[in-house]
Amino acid sequence: MTAAGTLSPREISDVLAQYDIGTVESVRPFLAGSSRAPKAKLTTQSGAYLLKRLAPSRSSLDALKFQHALLKHLTKSGFPVAEVIHSTGSRTTVQLEANYYEMSRWVSGHRYGYVSNEARSCGAAMAALHDLAAPMLDRAPLHSGFHDRVDVARALNALTKGASDVIAPAYVSIGAALRRARRLVRSHWLDLPAVVAHGDWHPGNLLMGKDRVAAVIDFESTRKEPRVGDIANGLLQFSLERKPKQAISEWPVTCDFRLIAEMQAGYQLVSRDPLTEEEIVCIPSLMVEALAAESIIAIHRRGRIRKMTPEAVIPWIADRLQSIESNGNQLMEILRSRRGVS
Repeated sequence: MTAAGTLSPREISDVLAQYDIGTVESVRPFLAGSSRAPKAKLTTQSGAYLLKRLAPSRSSLDALKFQHALLKHLTKSGFPVAEVIHSTGSRTTVQLEANYYEMSRWVSGHRYGYVSNEARSCGAAMAALHDLAAPMLDRAPLHSGFHDRVDVARALNALTKGASDVIAPAYVSIGAALRRARRLVRSHWLDLPAVVAHGDWHPGNLLMGKDRVAAVIDFESTRKEPRVGDIANGLLQFSLERKPKQAISEWPVTCDFRLIAEMQAGYQLVSRDPLTEEEIVCIPSLMVEALAAESIIAIHRRGRIRKMTPEAVIPWIADRLQSIESNGNQLMEILRSRRGVS
């Protein structure tokens, strides 16, 4: 078997022997996403497909069965996902040695552009997912998300102790914001309405078409939890454009409230149930938790976020969290005002 970040020609050939997708005309690596789950785009006489080796930590068969059952249900319901292809043995995964693989139809689309109509479409798609998946709620995995993650606090403590004088104050600021956020959310969390949450709702997991979402992908974090976790993470991720080629000093600190309003309007347009006051109160704090978890775990594991060093990015994270807290009341008022918007 090959290294974690690649799919070898032999590996691809052995997997394809278990599918009936016609003559393969071309194979090329698809580099987006985690290197722990390598992918290849296949072009055949019957269309284009994406072959994926599932990440080792995410290869729980029970979780995979639920994910694929959910994708099948959503496909039948007309929700935009990449359809999972069955093998010749009528399975949605195939196994080689200790690894599992899945095949899905290729979906074309463009990246989210941080514009109003797309933000509204992304909010509407999330609400549609939550509503359509409701019949499967009792079967959904119960693994935890970013709220109250023990490993985030431990990682932050370790990073703070080993930090230089330059960025130690930023780590301390992040820790204080995280503790405040957790205390507030804990007092509401168990009483909030639960859904089958996507669990990783960010621009990299949505493909856009013309004024619509062409496909929602990567359901590996799907779980049963309060819907406000998905909503808060979505509002965080879809309202703050961070351009890879732009210096961190040029990144905005304050989120785009216009995009937050549009995403909330899209969600409420489709959702059967408006956000409750308890959910709205939790959203700024959950945004703090989501950003802290995303950044701290990445730095603790890899020593950087993408190619950015802690010295470059951690002060921005601290300023960003402070901005969320400082603008929390304004954010909540926007969310309240967009309930029931048509």
